[in-house]
Amino acid sequence: MPPSSRQLVRRGAGFEVILLGASTSAHIDLADIALLTAAAPETPILVAAECDDAEGARAILRSGARGFLPTSLGLKVLMGALERIRAGGTYVPLALSEPTLSGAVERERPTPWPELTRRQRDVLALISEGKSNKLIGDALNTTESTVKAHVKQIIKRLHVANRTQAALLATRANWASARH
Repeated sequence: MPPSSRQLVRRGAGFEVILLGASTSAHIDLADIALLTAAAPETPILVAAECDDAEGARAILRSGARGFLPTSLGLKVLMGALERIRAGGTYVPLALSEPTLSGAVERERPTPWPELTRRQRDVLALISEGKSNKLIGDALNTTESTVKAHVKQIIKRLHVANRTQAALLATRANWASARH
């Protein structure tokens, strides 16, 4: 981190969010995150870098960053992550929220689908197909606001940050095609 950034933080310059960027997660210095966290404990830190090492990205999060954004996700996701962190939340991509065993074999988790109602499972299947709330409402013969309510409950019950993560979870489990 350049000395000028440290000086700004030490002088008490107010920031809503500190965004650190690097080409890969390996290029992020954990000591810099610790220094920033100590100097400005109320200011959330978001790190944007290519996720070349999932464990390295998790170490960044453990060192005090409130979010990690793989740069491959694009500007729209970056803006959403910044807004979420600025509002007091966190941002962690689904791929980093699920630890993997050595040898890259993912741990088996109990399927969260029983927590969803039949209608929520229908909505999740259509989200996984990339359908908008309006198209989902048309397909299920319901209003867009009802679909939004279902989406909100799906996100809550599956413990994900957004509809995209819910869709990825469903797609990875190959659940969308066998939902009933």
